[in-house]
Amino acid sequence: MPTELDLAQLLFEAQTDGRADLDAALFAGLDRDGAYRVMLRVMDMLGERPGLLKTAIGPDGQGMAAPIFASRVGQSGPFTLHASRVVGLEVEIGLVLGRDLDTHTARLDPASITDAVDHYFVGIEVCGSRYVDRKLAGSWGGLADSMTAYGYVANPKDREFGADIEGFDLTLSMDGRQVFSGPAKHSFGTVLASFEAYAKNQHPELPLKAGSIVTTGSLCGLVPTSAVGHVVAKLGTHVVELELA
Repeated sequence: MPTELDLAQLLFEAQTDGRADLDAALFAGLDRDGAYRVMLRVMDMLGERPGLLKTAIGPDGQGMAAPIFASRVGQSGPFTLHASRVVGLEVEIGLVLGRDLDTHTARLDPASITDAVDHYFVGIEVCGSRYVDRKLAGSWGGLADSMTAYGYVANPKDREFGADIEGFDLTLSMDGRQVFSGPAKHSFGTVLASFEAYAKNQHPELPLKAGSIVTTGSLCGLVPTSAVGHVVAKLGTHVVELELA
């Protein structure tokens, strides 16, 4: 039976080599705490730091987060990501915190959560797994693999967007070919659901501090792609672009 150190080594090597050939079943025995330990050890082994946090609601109904590495986070337009590990794209609403937000305050004062947000933005999460079949990872194996996070691009000048997506149409295209079109619909029900859940259940090594950048879940599900080319997302009048090479 592999140890947590063994599992971290497997993920580290897959990340380093750009592989997606790991047997996810090896990670199915992890619990929440073990998955966090593996994920954070991999980040340390890679010498990476969080560029932003990806929040979600775990199988236990509690908030959780994974880092998207700073080396893979960029600005809309000129940013390029290598597509060897990409499994799909998600258009998301992200936010930037204007002040620190600790777990205790968030639990006692729900208004403190939204009050901590400085501004919102539209972004594209580039998803990539190190597993052959992610469905075999069990309840927490996906967290160990950074919740399928790979890269992210956003327009930092676009600060007019808020948390309300009602009535917004969303399109996603690759080299001019539309791969998604439909009304924006959040995977967790509302834009702030996963952020609020994580604010009340933060991991001590992934705290919510002033200046933290958080992305909150897909507005279009996971749009599968393994292709390369120019990606454009449009949410209403808001546009985000990147290159997959």
